[in-house]
Amino acid sequence: MIQSGLQRYINNFRGFRREVWILALITFINRAGTMVLPFLSKYLKEDLHLSYSQVGWIMVCFGFGSMLGSWLGGKLSDKIGFYKIMIFSLFTSGVLFFFLQYVTSFWTLCVSMFTIMVIADMFRPAMFVSLSTYAKPENRTRALTLVRLAVNLGFAAGPALGGLIILSQGYQALFWVDGSTCIIAIVLFAVLVKEKKVPEDLIAKKQAESERE
Repeated sequence: MIQSGLQRYINNFRGFRREVWILALITFINRAGTMVLPFLSKYLKEDLHLSYSQVGWIMVCFGFGSMLGSWLGGKLSDKIGFYKIMIFSLFTSGVLFFFLQYVTSFWTLCVSMFTIMVIADMFRPAMFVSLSTYAKPENRTRALTLVRLAVNLGFAAGPALGGLIILSQGYQALFWVDGSTCIIAIVLFAVLVKEKKVPEDLIAKKQAESERE
């Protein structure tokens, strides 16, 4: 019974286009790469010797940046396209993570954290918009489930990997790993997935109309 249930669960993820699997893969890499975040308050307090009040304000900037980035990502995806937003978001945030380790003053950290999160979280709405283009109409709900699974697995793997990196290399290495994973993920996406502006359902509709004619 357990085996048959597992088989049914696996079957739910069959029939996807290659682009959907690549989206799930880079989403997993990106979310696993956020391993800096679970240890951020510890780093700010113990390594940079900031007060709890200062750490709290930096995390407030983190949250506001994330909210603004999510809203901005959706708006800009409608105007200039999800593909450009995804590439800009991951590549730029990856580079900024490299430089974040050299920022040590309170106000500069507030501005830097806000800016990074605005840019980094533009990726998520753009990525979900991309599913309407790369997933077949009948598979979109299941494709969304696959991507959400990749997000959850990434968040689960990130802290574990981050802890191991801190034990072996120190906290500074997390910034390099986080930035590198963002850049690697989006390079894979740009190489393996080509920009596509017409959703699958519109393509299918046009094909059906041409066949009727």
